[in-house]
Amino acid sequence: MVEENLQRTLAVTKKGFPAMWVQTQRFAGPNVRYGECGAVCSPNGKLTRIIRSLYNYTKVKSLVRISSKCVYIEATYNIDGSIVAIYKVDNLDFKNKKVNLTRVATYKDGKWDNTSYLKNYKEGIHSSLMRAKKIYSLSDLD
Repeated sequence: MVEENLQRTLAVTKKGFPAMWVQTQRFAGPNVRYGECGAVCSPNGKLTRIIRSLYNYTKVKSLVRISSKCVYIEATYNIDGSIVAIYKVDNLDFKNKKVNLTRVATYKDGKWDNTSYLKNYKEGIHSSLMRAKKIYSLSDLD
């Protein structure tokens, strides 16, 4: 299920720039398996640079810079297909260390509900979806 509004933790880099942790992860349970990936794109459609990464076999966490004009793209892939959600950054709350995001477009069941964001953020959509598929395809830990 794709949420309408998200709230993430705001991190601040050593140089004082706002940043956010995004994850690429894999979940494998008894009856379900999926891959999930997040990405942050700048207003011109390019992926933002990764400042720091933490690796695990089933998870990669990356710290990326963010601004109030960025978008957050979240892709999920499983045997039933893929879901991609694009979220616009509403505001950066430095006092409470929160990033408030609002969903502006969703890809589900083979179609987009809002196509106005596709052309500009094509690189981020493709990147997050391919990474979600890749981590989904890892062999089981059993």
